[in-house]
Amino acid sequence: MKTVSKRQLVRNPALVSHLKPGESLQIEDGDTPLVVSRPKRHQWTADEIEAEIQRICEKAPPLDCQEVLNDLRQ
Repeated sequence: MKTVSKRQLVRNPALVSHLKPGESLQIEDGDTPLVVSRPKRHQWTADEIEAEIQRICEKAPPLDCQEVLNDLRQ
């Protein structure tokens, strides 16, 4: 974990903007240091995506795709 002072951060705020997901930066500020971190992004699996789609569409009426296509062709 990289350490910077509060003064460095005030003079150069870009020190925090370069953090990648999962990285942290410690800011020295008196007795208790302040830790700034960028959380990791959650990667969804195919099963999680399918479960979310099913949850969203559970109250939707059934749809006959062939009927929709036939209607569009007319």
